[in-house]
Amino acid sequence: MKGPRPATRRIDRVNLIRAVFGFLSKAWPSLAARWAGRLFATPRSIQRPESEMPYFMSATKRSYEFDGRKIALYEWGQGAETVILVHGWGSRGTRLGSLAEPLNRSGFRVVAFDMPGHGDSDGKITHLPEIAELLAQLHAKYAPVHALVGHSFGGMAVTAALHHHKLTVRRAAVIASPYTMDYIVESFAQTINITPDVTRRMIATLNKRLKKFLYINVDDLSPARLVKTLPLPVIVFHDKQDRDVDFEQGVGYSEGFPNAKFVPTDGLGHRRILKDENVISTLVEFVSKR
Repeated sequence: MKGPRPATRRIDRVNLIRAVFGFLSKAWPSLAARWAGRLFATPRSIQRPESEMPYFMSATKRSYEFDGRKIALYEWGQGAETVILVHGWGSRGTRLGSLAEPLNRSGFRVVAFDMPGHGDSDGKITHLPEIAELLAQLHAKYAPVHALVGHSFGGMAVTAALHHHKLTVRRAAVIASPYTMDYIVESFAQTINITPDVTRRMIATLNKRLKKFLYINVDDLSPARLVKTLPLPVIVFHDKQDRDVDFEQGVGYSEGFPNAKFVPTDGLGHRRILKDENVISTLVEFVSKR
């Protein structure tokens, strides 16, 4: 007898999590908040699919030491300037591999990485300030960096790194990314079935963990608070049928950045947008401008 399909197992896992947190939110809210905060920072990285294997095989694989952990790096091509690709939550650097060859043809070295707790990198938990710090270090390692490209959570990391670390790049691209931290928190709370009280407690717990980043708390990570300080040219892609991140989040980026070009799509969803030929050609043309 065949086992349940992966989609079925994911549904069963989500239902179990919702049941547990629904009970704990009423019976033991302090514990629910602590566990929710831990889960909020724990990616569930999936195995690399066959569709990404050509990008994995064509990349030069390296590693980078970050805060005592090995970070997997992927490099494609050569060039005097670098474009860094930043993947989304629960994903891998090769998710954006479809952009590597077209950017190589435009004369750029392309670099991607697996975030801590993702793909082939070490670790179990991570968070946005940490990814922004890692991105800043890679920006220094691969200088000069011409552009940053972020998908989903990666777009938030790009925005945070540009703002908090004052990174010098000429252009950026944000694809299917959340724009407000309220949206992220509310979506997470609904997914795991925690109450508003537990959600507030969870945020308080997260803020304590972020103290080592000094001025940073959860609210300070919201791109909606950061984009107005970033005048560089940015291109924003978001699909109207995106089921993972609401289309209005992309509209927020397009209206928030002082110098943004908005490219709405229809029918590509949250992930297929990365492989669409029109999206790729538009992105490469925009990013390649000096």
